[in-house]
Amino acid sequence: MSDEIKNTDIIEYIISEESKGLRADQAIAKLNNQFSRSLIQKWIKKGNVLVNGKKIKPRDIVNLDDKIKIVPEENINPEHINPEKINLEIAYEDNDLIVINKHSNIIAHPAAGHNKGTIANGLAYLYPELVNLPRSGLIHRLDKNTTGLLIVARNIKSYTNLVKSMQDREISRYYTAYTHGLIMRNNTINQPIGRHKTDRMKMAVNASGKEAITHYEVVKNYKHFSKLKLKLHTGRTHQIRVHMQFEGYPIIGDQTYGAKINHIHDMIKNFPRQALHAETLQFTHPETKDSVNIKSKLPIDLIELEKLLENHD
Repeated sequence: MSDEIKNTDIIEYIISEESKGLRADQAIAKLNNQFSRSLIQKWIKKGNVLVNGKKIKPRDIVNLDDKIKIVPEENINPEHINPEKINLEIAYEDNDLIVINKHSNIIAHPAAGHNKGTIANGLAYLYPELVNLPRSGLIHRLDKNTTGLLIVARNIKSYTNLVKSMQDREISRYYTAYTHGLIMRNNTINQPIGRHKTDRMKMAVNASGKEAITHYEVVKNYKHFSKLKLKLHTGRTHQIRVHMQFEGYPIIGDQTYGAKINHIHDMIKNFPRQALHAETLQFTHPETKDSVNIKSKLPIDLIELEKLLENHD
């Protein structure tokens, strides 16, 4: 590949104060966290990354105001996702992206101890080209037992554009949740979230954590519960669940951040998952630039839960 790169999917930017003095692979991976460092290293070695118009080595040091030019390249199964025939509900698809309507009790992407049976495995089966993309094209994730809409890119250009849109908070995500307690007013929670200090499997509001902003509006009140519409302004792990626990209104059925209450109906107390549904996605299409607005109906278990809440005394 020549030093004169020509490609419609080029990523260009200038090294800032924050990244100067780092190894090239470290700095570039830090600024493009949709791609793994090992993938960045491969691209550098193949000549897909130029600094000030010249090829570099992964260990070369970058300086303030260096001009970076990257041509993302599709790689053959970079994360070794095994295709599996899994029942996935497709809410929308075109040549550039897919939107999955995720069911409960399925993980979005392989992780430690869960290397099969995930949405990523199912996507690799239905759309073989996705094994060439980071995270099988998944732009974001939902917790195992949260239902609703997930965006998946179908090519490297869409992947890069959609990840940037997510980072720039240009993708609007709205959720429906059912919580313990009577919430009487709308509110915005702006509290940082990080790892729990003693339980490393959990997240918590933590002064040293990352910025996390959740806005909620009251849709309906029941005798002891509330139905909310929430908008995520950031995308921290377990963000809505942690924020609602912090507010004193934990989500019904949340086994990790939920309430320990004994005087409520057993069907409510023992609801088997967090009552949280990613209902609406609004974003600009990465290729056509049209506005996309996709909605997902409440799943049957949440409809049944709402009936219980309406009749609960």
